[in-house]
Amino acid sequence: MRFRGDTTTGRTDRGSVAVLGVLAMVPLVGLLAVVADLGTAHARRLELQTGTEAAALAAVRLDASGGDGCAAVASLIETNRTSTSSATVDCTRVTSGATRTVTVTAGSSEPLTFGAILGRDTADVTASAAARLGPASSMTSLRPLAICADHPALRAWATSGFTDDTVRRIDVESDGTTCGGDLPGNWAMIDFDGGSNSNAELQDRIVDGYDAELRLPSTLDGDPGIPTPALDIDVLIGSTITIPVFSAARNGGAGAEYDLTGIVALEVVDVTMTGAASGRHLDVRFTTLTTPDAAPADPAGGVTAWGVTAWGVCALDGRGTCA
Repeated sequence: MRFRGDTTTGRTDRGSVAVLGVLAMVPLVGLLAVVADLGTAHARRLELQTGTEAAALAAVRLDASGGDGCAAVASLIETNRTSTSSATVDCTRVTSGATRTVTVTAGSSEPLTFGAILGRDTADVTASAAARLGPASSMTSLRPLAICADHPALRAWATSGFTDDTVRRIDVESDGTTCGGDLPGNWAMIDFDGGSNSNAELQDRIVDGYDAELRLPSTLDGDPGIPTPALDIDVLIGSTITIPVFSAARNGGAGAEYDLTGIVALEVVDVTMTGAASGRHLDVRFTTLTTPDAAPADPAGGVTAWGVTAWGVCALDGRGTCA
C-alpha cells in the first residue's frame, strides 16, 4: 500500500527509464558510427574510381604518342585522392592489331573513424577502369569524298606505318583499283543520309562536313567519280580533312553502293577539276589524327586502320566490354 508522500516507487521508475535510455543509445550510436564510416569509405572509393578512369584515359593517350602511359598512372590516381593511405596500383596493356587497351586497377585500405567500436579499423576499397585506343569507328564532320582502300597511294601510306608524307596525285578517272569493281573513278561522292545527293547538298558538306555522326562499318549510296566540275573542291586546298574509305563497291550510276570500313585524314594540297577528264585530280598528303571526338573500334568490328585513331573508356569497374 502506497501512502501520500511516498516517492520511493517514483524514483525507482525514473531510474529504470534512464537505464533503458542508455541501453537504447548503444545500438543507435553504433548505427550512426557505421553510417559515418560507410560514407567515408564510399567517398574514398569514388575518388579512387575517378582516378583510375582518368589514369586509364591518360595512359592510352600517352601510349598513342609514343610514351609509357603505365608509368604515369600512379601519380595520376594520387592527384584525385584526399586519403592519406597509400594505394596499390596495377596497369596492364593488351594489343590486338591496331587496337590497344589499357586497364588500370587500384585499391587501398582506408582507416575508419568509428570502426574500432565494432572491432574493425579499416575498410578495403577498389576500383578499375579500362580505356581503348584504336581505329576510329565513328566521326562527325566527314567530307562526302571517299577513296578506295586498294588505291596504291593509300596502300603506300599504310605500308609506311602511316609516316610517309609524300604528296600523292589521285586522279578522278579510274586507274584499275579493284575495290571499285566496275565503277569508274577513284573518288566516290557519298550520300550520308539517303537524301537527294544534290550538288548544293554535296557542296555544303564539302565545305563544312557532314554534321551527324557516321558509324562504321556501314553501306551507303553514292555516285562514282566526282560528278561535276561545278563542285568547288578548291575550297579545301590547304585544309586537313577526314573522309571515309570504302573496301567494296557495287552497281553503277546513282544506284552505286559503297561499303565504308575506315577513315583517313589528308591534307588537300592542290585540286584540278577543269580541262580534260584525264587531267582532273587531287594532290593530297595523308596524315595521322588522334581525336577524342570519335569512338575507337572493336578489334573484331570490321574497321580498318588508316591512321585516324580515337580513344575512350570501354569498361568501368567490370561493366563494359573491351575485347
